[in-house]
Amino acid sequence: MKFSRQWLNDYVDLSDLSDDEIGTRLTEIGHAIEAVEKHGDDTVFDLEITTNRVDAMSHLGMARELAAAIGREANVGRTLQSDSERGSRTNVGRTLQSDSERESRTRESDLRQTGKGDGTVTIRIEAPEMCARYTAKAIRNITVRPSLPQLQRRLEEVGLRPINNVVDATNYVMVALGHPLHAFDLDRLNGNTLIVRPGKSGEVMKSLDGEMRKIDPDTVVIADAQRAVGLGGIIGGFESEITQSTRNVLLECAWFEPSAIRRTARRLGLKTDASYRFERRVDPNDTLAVIEEAARLIVESGGGIAEAPVDVVAREVHPKTIRLRTERLHEASASSVGAGYALDLFRRLGFSAEQAHDGLLVTVPTYRGDIFEEADLIEEVLRFFGLNNVPASLPRVTTGDVRRELADVAEDAIRDVLVGCGLSEAVNYSFIRPEWNALIVDETPDETPIAITNALSENIEAMRLSLIPGLLETVVFNRSYGTRDGMLFEVGRTYHRAGVAGRESGVGVGTASDFDTRPPTPDPRVKEHHRVAVVMYGSIGTFWGDAKRAVDFFDIKGIVEQIAKKLHVDVAFAASDQSWLRGGKRAIAWHGDRQIATLGFLSAELLQKFGIKGDVAAAEIDVEALIASSNTEWKMAPVARFPGVPMILALTHGRDLEYQRIIDTINSFNVPHLHEVGLRDRFVPEGDDVIKTTLGMWYQAFDRSLTQEEIADFQQHLATRLAATLPVKLL
Repeated sequence: MKFSRQWLNDYVDLSDLSDDEIGTRLTEIGHAIEAVEKHGDDTVFDLEITTNRVDAMSHLGMARELAAAIGREANVGRTLQSDSERGSRTNVGRTLQSDSERESRTRESDLRQTGKGDGTVTIRIEAPEMCARYTAKAIRNITVRPSLPQLQRRLEEVGLRPINNVVDATNYVMVALGHPLHAFDLDRLNGNTLIVRPGKSGEVMKSLDGEMRKIDPDTVVIADAQRAVGLGGIIGGFESEITQSTRNVLLECAWFEPSAIRRTARRLGLKTDASYRFERRVDPNDTLAVIEEAARLIVESGGGIAEAPVDVVAREVHPKTIRLRTERLHEASASSVGAGYALDLFRRLGFSAEQAHDGLLVTVPTYRGDIFEEADLIEEVLRFFGLNNVPASLPRVTTGDVRRELADVAEDAIRDVLVGCGLSEAVNYSFIRPEWNALIVDETPDETPIAITNALSENIEAMRLSLIPGLLETVVFNRSYGTRDGMLFEVGRTYHRAGVAGRESGVGVGTASDFDTRPPTPDPRVKEHHRVAVVMYGSIGTFWGDAKRAVDFFDIKGIVEQIAKKLHVDVAFAASDQSWLRGGKRAIAWHGDRQIATLGFLSAELLQKFGIKGDVAAAEIDVEALIASSNTEWKMAPVARFPGVPMILALTHGRDLEYQRIIDTINSFNVPHLHEVGLRDRFVPEGDDVIKTTLGMWYQAFDRSLTQEEIADFQQHLATRLAATLPVKLL
């Protein structure tokens, strides 16, 4: 916002200060300078005013700030004067007065919603929740002409275009005193009446800029006896604007509810100087002084007779009194600021302050709507004292036994495993398209995703129930840039309604035997679940020099096994019937009856939804289930002193025999000194129902070296029992 030095000088003596000195002091008290302009013999400062300081968005308000900063008194009575009057320093302006000083003014009632002036102008407030105060003043028999050159110059310096003496007077007083006004052509108002009311559905009004504005019940409307003539606090109506033929004027100065102005301005996409101030809360108790000053300027430039104001008060706003304790002030300033400095500062700022037994009692004027409590008073004192002048010291901090959440520790451990396996971490939004939730989570198909209020686009309307859609978006993005191969993972959270059946234990919903087929019960509460998701696509190679091969099921299965092993969880794999995974290449990892993960190749239908060609292997892991299954009592085993012996076992079997069943059967034999069993090779011929599987075994004793005869005997015994137990053929 722009401020004229000469204009500021009307309120506080700046004659002995240079422009640099003024700029430095303004910056020190929190009003950063964006630019300094020269306009003839005047200097204009373009300042950055914080949004909560509407009182500083006027020359009088900024003069108060400067006066307090340089230790002088602000002259709140000085207004626009002629050159000769300024030379004699005669104060011809009306002084802004407090409520108590205005008690002598005649009003029909103290607390009322209807008022009538001596010229039969009637004001009625029908929406006290939207308008707490409305002051009007009629001026009759004026002449509309250009404003005085000095007034026009000042408006132009601060970026406003002069129009005529009536409109210019309202703009001038707004920039000078900070409270917007509006002028109506009184002869164009039906019934000499103004009504402040909510808008009506379907109502429209042509505004001053020539646009037809749609009105709703949340809009503050200024209406005459027949139609809307203005949008309160935003813009006036075209039908009642001031023209060259105007002879009788009705001035408006009101206080509107900031939230109502903010909503309407945003809905209409209309920002005006008036709305900018009203939506930040102007002073509700200066309307009489402001309207009198505007009327004085109009009468001086255009003649006419000003009638007594009509002041209608629907809700009174009183100054608040706050106690500032000396102890708290010393604590915040390291004892560098005392109550005496604060008392003097508050009085220069226009506050009423007096000594109390433990500090100060400060009455905050209603134009300072940014001060609510003791901490605000302390901040105000330190702002002028200078935070750089407060001695710096490190606070004394004592911390208790701070321990990380188990889920955070587990997630970090999982990240280490996945990065070690060559995967790259992705971070996606927690909100996705609503239809994507239905594609992945089908264990509870009736679960309603949590919707996002006022979503910015349809792509982010729902909180995710799975991490996989976000990773698939990343796959699409990477492939669009030519990256055909990749392995990605994401550690994050999914969001569920706490009352949905079966969603309390994570991915896969509950245990193997407790699925609830009843429809989910809506619940307003939200529960977050810790998840890890992995996707692998394209080709992979163990080392950079190896020939690449396509991702297969055992790659994604090995990832899940590595994570489970890191957290000391024994898992077993069983076939899955998840519809979003491809039949024959999908599984669920279990620990006992607790589901740990879902994994496999994504179905062609799902990949088609995302526009992905080729195969994608994926897994989603329930971190909470892993933690609950983790064996916290880890036992260390000695390093074997004697060598182990590898063996292999080749066999054929039908497609219906699961690999996990073969491994479980071998482990159930409790073969002496057999420590590990794993897959060495697997051949699945096309068009044949027989699969060739080669298993690797590791035999080792901790007390001696095993002989070839012993190992051969163990292996023969194992093979014989396996052939007798399962439908397999040994090779």
